[in-house]
Amino acid sequence: MGRAIDLFVTYRFIRLLTTPFEKSDAYKMGIIDKKGNRTDLKMTTANEKNAYTILHKLVFNIKKLFGKVPGLRTKVGTYAAALFLLKDTFKEHIEDPQMFEKEFLKYLKENNIELDDSIVEEVTLDNGKLSKGIYVLTQDVVTTEDDDDEISAVEGDEVEVFEDTPPTDTILGVDVFSVIHKSTKQKIFVSAEDIKELDIGDLL
Repeated sequence: MGRAIDLFVTYRFIRLLTTPFEKSDAYKMGIIDKKGNRTDLKMTTANEKNAYTILHKLVFNIKKLFGKVPGLRTKVGTYAAALFLLKDTFKEHIEDPQMFEKEFLKYLKENNIELDDSIVEEVTLDNGKLSKGIYVLTQDVVTTEDDDDEISAVEGDEVEVFEDTPPTDTILGVDVFSVIHKSTKQKIFVSAEDIKELDIGDLL
């Protein structure tokens, strides 16, 4: 049974990853726009909710990240937090915890997209830990909150770490950390490439 669930989730993941936004049911129902962004439509019917599940939301975020990276070369750190959320959200439903990482790498290879595994961090880790302090997001970050209460964690938002924090997980060789989104007080997950240290210019 577990293997069958793995195959089903894998199939859904790959299908969502390869289907253009405009061909998705979520777009046709007006739930997302042609760029994959959530519209103001309130989902009330079962069909609408089935067209935009948590799996859709997380995979659509990865697709939006692809849209922000031109060319056929992409940095691994860009996708670490998004892949972690997929892994964490569906950990009770799949037997292979590395499934999303494996299928993501397979997708890149099949589409001749070169993965740049060099890590350019804008923060300094202390013995592998993210130091206590306030940081600024360098790109939008997806969350797994219910859609009606969706966190808008976007580039430029501040996040806070209340104590030196070890990584929650490592995805494709990139450490992922939990931080607090200051404006909503909710926990979100980022890689060291998703944030930069707060400087005087950010306070002006």
